[in-house]
Amino acid sequence: MRKYLFLYPAALYALFVSLCACSSQPNEGSASRPSQNIPSSGAYADMVLIPAGEFTMGEDSAEAKDDEKPPHNVYLSDFYIDRYEVTNRQYRKFIQATGHRVPYVEKQWAEPYNWHGSSYPEGKGDYPVVLISWDDAMAYARWAGKRLPSEAEWEKAARSGLVGKKYPWGDTIGFNRASYDKGLIRRRTLTPVGNYSPNSFGLYDVAGNVWEWCLDWYDEEYYRVSPGRNPDGAEKGLYRVLRGGSWINTEKYLRCSHRGKNVPDYRSYTLGFRCALSADGPAPGIDAETGKDSDNGLPDDVLKSL
Repeated sequence: MRKYLFLYPAALYALFVSLCACSSQPNEGSASRPSQNIPSSGAYADMVLIPAGEFTMGEDSAEAKDDEKPPHNVYLSDFYIDRYEVTNRQYRKFIQATGHRVPYVEKQWAEPYNWHGSSYPEGKGDYPVVLISWDDAMAYARWAGKRLPSEAEWEKAARSGLVGKKYPWGDTIGFNRASYDKGLIRRRTLTPVGNYSPNSFGLYDVAGNVWEWCLDWYDEEYYRVSPGRNPDGAEKGLYRVLRGGSWINTEKYLRCSHRGKNVPDYRSYTLGFRCALSADGPAPGIDAETGKDSDNGLPDDVLKSL
């Protein structure tokens, strides 16, 4: 009996050391890292085609909030969506080309993420750009010949063909699946894009890392009146939709159906975006004949806000 009493705390210590060692390797078991020079030119560079069809949007589980209900069938035309969240390296090209404001918040908490001049934080080129408002994200998307994904497009892309599952890969979540709050013994941290395995559609970081802006206005009751074909959100509102959860959130916020929201001018070190593109026409914001800026593909309320 004394021998087992002696081994019990030793086993606990070994388990603790093992867990800590794993926490320093967030990409364990993941796919290989993307190139250091992720393409940022050309409308379809590093985008994934999501095929047209119907999927079930929302959730009716015990974890689901009222704004996720009722689950309802939605048909979406095919569309493209970025494989990765937009990175600092990509966003810098936009800044240099347009003179748009740089990601900067005059608060102490933002200093590790603030840009200085046109320079992003050292060594963070392949990290998702943060401190981005909805208007900043839209400005980048228009410059790139794209747009933000609708909330329905985002959820369909995240679910990647799975039916009735909580997360982009199934019903359970593991420490090597995403960047999120994994508890006291594991460090919470923003990670480079593509640091974890993609979902079945080939999309990286749709759960965790950073929240992602969507095109839609947020409406708590929208699912009760949403059209069944290509919904583009409420006509007006106070908040824009956020999806995916972030590196500081627990797993419940990473569920495919979870709906976040914030005011359009909100900026945070937990908030970024990825872009989308309709597959049945020219890039939104680009005229098919002249190649110059136009209003093609964007809802009226969005155009008024730009």
